[in-house]
Amino acid sequence: MTDSNTTAASLLAGANRPRGSFGDIDDGEFLRVLLDCAGEAFYAVDTGGVTMMCNTAFQVMLGFASEEEVLGRRLHDLIHHSHPDGSDYAVEECPIYKCARTGEDFHVTDEVFFRVDGSAFPVEYRASPILKDGKLHGAICTIIDVTERREVERRLSETSRRLDAILNNTEMAVFVMDEQQHCIYANASAEKMTGYRFSEMEGRPLHDVVHHSYPDGRPYPLEECPIDRAFPEENQMRGEEMFVHKDGSFYPVAFTASPLRGEGGKPVGTVIEARNIAEDKAREQELKRSEERYQLALNAASAIGTWDWDVQNDKVYADALFAQFYSVDPERAKAGAPIAEFVDGIHPGDRPMIEAKIDEALVSGELLEAEYRVLPADGALRWVFVRGRAIFDENGQPMRFPGVAVDVTDRKATEDALRGKETRLRLAVDAARLGEWELDVKADQAIRAPLHDQIFGYDEPVEDWGFHKFMEHVVPEDRDRVRAEFEKAQADASGWHFGCRIKRANDGEIRWVEARSEPQLDENGKPIRYFGLVQDVTEKKLAEQRLRELNDTLEQRVAERTEERDRIWRLSQDLLGVADEQGRWVSVNPAWTRVLGWKERDIVGQTSEAFGHPDEEPMRVEDLRRLADEENAAPFECRFRHKDGSYRWLSWTAALEGGNYYCVARDISAEKEHEAALSRAEEALRQTQKMDAVGQLTGGIAHDFNNLLTIITGNVDMAGRSLEQGNLSRVQRAIDNAQQGADRAAALTQRLLAFSRRQPLDPKPVDLGKLVEGMAELLHRALGERIELETLTKPDLWLVEVDPGQIESSILNLAVNSRDAMAEGGKLIIEATNARVAQSDQRSGLEPGEYVVLAISDDGEGMDKETTSRVFDPFFTTKEVGKGTGLGLSMVYGFVKQSGGHVKIHSTPGEGTTVRLYLPRMEGDAAAHFEDDGRDEPVEGAESESTILVVEDDDDVRIYTVEILRELGYRVLEAHDGASALSLLDRRETDVDLLFTDVVMPGMSGRELADKAREMQPDLKVLYTSGYTRDEIVHEGRIEPGVDIVSKPFTYQGLARRIREMLGSA
Repeated sequence: MTDSNTTAASLLAGANRPRGSFGDIDDGEFLRVLLDCAGEAFYAVDTGGVTMMCNTAFQVMLGFASEEEVLGRRLHDLIHHSHPDGSDYAVEECPIYKCARTGEDFHVTDEVFFRVDGSAFPVEYRASPILKDGKLHGAICTIIDVTERREVERRLSETSRRLDAILNNTEMAVFVMDEQQHCIYANASAEKMTGYRFSEMEGRPLHDVVHHSYPDGRPYPLEECPIDRAFPEENQMRGEEMFVHKDGSFYPVAFTASPLRGEGGKPVGTVIEARNIAEDKAREQELKRSEERYQLALNAASAIGTWDWDVQNDKVYADALFAQFYSVDPERAKAGAPIAEFVDGIHPGDRPMIEAKIDEALVSGELLEAEYRVLPADGALRWVFVRGRAIFDENGQPMRFPGVAVDVTDRKATEDALRGKETRLRLAVDAARLGEWELDVKADQAIRAPLHDQIFGYDEPVEDWGFHKFMEHVVPEDRDRVRAEFEKAQADASGWHFGCRIKRANDGEIRWVEARSEPQLDENGKPIRYFGLVQDVTEKKLAEQRLRELNDTLEQRVAERTEERDRIWRLSQDLLGVADEQGRWVSVNPAWTRVLGWKERDIVGQTSEAFGHPDEEPMRVEDLRRLADEENAAPFECRFRHKDGSYRWLSWTAALEGGNYYCVARDISAEKEHEAALSRAEEALRQTQKMDAVGQLTGGIAHDFNNLLTIITGNVDMAGRSLEQGNLSRVQRAIDNAQQGADRAAALTQRLLAFSRRQPLDPKPVDLGKLVEGMAELLHRALGERIELETLTKPDLWLVEVDPGQIESSILNLAVNSRDAMAEGGKLIIEATNARVAQSDQRSGLEPGEYVVLAISDDGEGMDKETTSRVFDPFFTTKEVGKGTGLGLSMVYGFVKQSGGHVKIHSTPGEGTTVRLYLPRMEGDAAAHFEDDGRDEPVEGAESESTILVVEDDDDVRIYTVEILRELGYRVLEAHDGASALSLLDRRETDVDLLFTDVVMPGMSGRELADKAREMQPDLKVLYTSGYTRDEIVHEGRIEPGVDIVSKPFTYQGLARRIREMLGSA
């Protein structure tokens, strides 16, 4: 092996070089000087990796004491044995060794070398081959210690990461533009503000992306953009502009555009900082409005004024309002008043405090701030806040003390109210057993109210409490969930609300707690503290458990009830169905098939119209309307068609609820058939009873009329035979007897008409009290001496409207009945009183209203209930045969009913009977009056030759009437019917003075005749006659106003008197 040192020296020094000033230095020495003067470390190895030379820098870098420790050694295993990651570095892989063996040039930037002491340091080296005449002799390695460079790079990288983190976490949007003003960087805030991702802005002019238009839509020229001018003008630009968001909306920004300078200060781009100031603008506006409101409020209400105290001369100068608050004369305050006068205006309880503060401010020069009470001149206590500071001269002595005062009375009242509210809130929290807590998240320490610790089973407050302590009390089964909820609340920066089971500290009892809390966030939006309330909800949880159990039980019961309902639905014999609002059947039960023969599929979807009887369709529509309008409509009945075509009667009950009709129907066809049969039987019975009644009536009439006819015909026969014998006295007696029989027959017919309520009434206003008093003498004669009569009437008795003759007849009839019941004598009382019948009065047959009650009472034999129930029946009598007709009470009953009243009877055997007539009160002031009818006055002949037209279909009656009228001296025309009468009127040249016509005639009635006759002769007077008027001239038993009538049978005297009244000749 050759001497490596010699070889290296000769190789490195063999180059020819000019000598010059280095002529005295040989080549070897020159090489040494040259290498030692170089800044880098050098060392050379031969092709075997043995070190042939090194410079001083190399020795220092590696920690060698001398060159001898280096030369002739293979240093790879000493200084280059490991990679930077610590793995072994084989010599065959070493670039320096490879260069020495292959001649390949290597530049390595990231390696580590090891010093003699074993410490490693980063290096950058270059290995170059040593060649001489094309022959490879080894390699020379230039080494640079890059420790400082790596540290700088590390710091730069760390700085870059921090800068990037800062830029991406700042609210300020940052853009970096290159020389062409193309975007080369945008942070996260820029992306959020603009709506664009950096990838969408990269390489594009920022102006074209976010600043291309004015808010009104006009283009924004680039040359007008102040942001873009920062680069060419090399000047920082500040201002406010409107940017365009990606969604097209505009928003205000505050920006700073600064030139980005490179080496030599040359601009290489632009850095733009921008911030969305929409909220700032809104806050500015709100602040401005708030300041305006505050200033207005200060000026209008709370500002008292200012003062300036000349301390050395003790004069306080203040405006008028300030002075008035302290009860100081405003003029004195304007001119300057001692401070003592103002202090006197302060509440005595606050003076020591304010005087001490003033003294302290005069010494320390600190700001005086105080609140106290003042007593203004108006006597209303006010709170004042003052602020002022003393001004001192160059010697430190107080010269002036200016300040301002504000009326804070309202604020103090608000604070008092707030304290009251806080007190009430505290009471509410305590009453609700809510434990307050405040958790510091980072320190994991919580401040708690005493109740909080009591909930967790501590009798005394616990010093160390935080989330960790709380979790110790949470039962293991709930811990993971509670921890996850807490972590999620922190991640979402939201409230932490949870419920869990805890184990109490003192008794080990498991309790349920619930808590709600809200976070306090730091400047980065992260929770730093939670404020919350916790409550023991064990009782509520137990109640919920009981409720769930009850619900489970309820569900079971509902299922059972549902099953029962379904069973009822299936088994019910009644038709059950549900229809929608249009009346279409939605569901029906099996009973429809049993009753009507239709299957469910035949019915569902159809309306009742498809099955109902056509004649009842309007009724069904009305029933549906009522169901829709009324909450509880009455049941109804209708017919439904059976599948065989027959109809069944159904009784329905239905209700509308939730938009559906719920219906129940029962087949009542059998009941209807039974009702029809019963109705037919009842009708047959009524017909039988009617025929019995008619038979009884006709029998009674026949009996009485036969008796009367016997009297009439017998006496007429006797009169005829006596006339032949010339016995005139006997003739007169027979004629009188016949006339009495005829009068009794007429009275009988009037009773029959009264009973049937068909008699014509001529009602007038009647005072029953006066009428009864006027009948007293007549009643005394009718009753006889053995009956005592007592009348009881009141002076304020109401009027009634009745037929006077009929009411007299009724009273007399009842009085005679009472007399007959008191065979041994007794007392009859007739009493007339006023009575009101209320709506709630249940007296049978009486309508609510006002009545005059006429009561006829006796103390006679009385009657039992059975007899009493029949007293109003026609021809019913308790008297002996021949003593009564049985029509008296029937006549009274018919008359009272026809007059709109009612009759009540009460009788007790052995005690007597009372009959009460209820007659409706008449509204009016007319007094009842009765004119003498002149029945007993003799009738003279006619005083004028008046013409009377007699119209009567009965020939005998007409002949009798014509004879009477001619006997009275009247000219008489006669006709047997209406048509003949009209013909006579039409043919006569002179007028007829009076038309005397029957009411009921074949063909044309008397009323129709009178109407047509008056068309021919308007002033014609008409007098009707009839034994029974039907409804021609009588309505509801009352003769129509203006109608004149004489009832059949009429007498000579009666007819003559009535005609004289009509013709006005009396």
